[in-house]
Amino acid sequence: MTETNDHTGFSTAGETDVTPAASPADLSAIDGATAVPAESPKGNELLALVIGVAGWLVPGLGHAFLKMWGRAVGCLLTVGALVFIGVEMRGNIFSSEGSDAFGMLGYVADLGTGSLYFAARALETQGSDVAHAEGDYGTRFLAAAGVLNLLAALHAYEAARGRKA
Repeated sequence: MTETNDHTGFSTAGETDVTPAASPADLSAIDGATAVPAESPKGNELLALVIGVAGWLVPGLGHAFLKMWGRAVGCLLTVGALVFIGVEMRGNIFSSEGSDAFGMLGYVADLGTGSLYFAARALETQGSDVAHAEGDYGTRFLAAAGVLNLLAALHAYEAARGRKA
């Protein structure tokens, strides 16, 4: 005689019940011993912060620490290309001496590229040329690189915390 599962109608006769093996923490709770957690949440938070900052300083490094190789290479190549193209188009690289809110916002966006900000400042030998459309587009490329890198670093931080993958 075969048994059937009420809600699916499939035969369950001869099937074995597969349950996951108990973890050492489960076993120690059974025999009364206390389990020691592998890492404290504060340690995980500090590691996640280090990964996020590393991802900001060097585009893609945070993802490389997490062994997300595709994202790491993608971030490095994309942010690097945007910075290089923006500099070659003679875009404006903002400095911290911004006189208005837009100048400071541009500085924050440019600084978002991390160490590539300083490389861009070193590569900018001719100065910016925002009087022409090409230079204006270069400024946008540089800002887009910074914002993209900040978002990638935030993603690496959240992935290290276990919130995203």
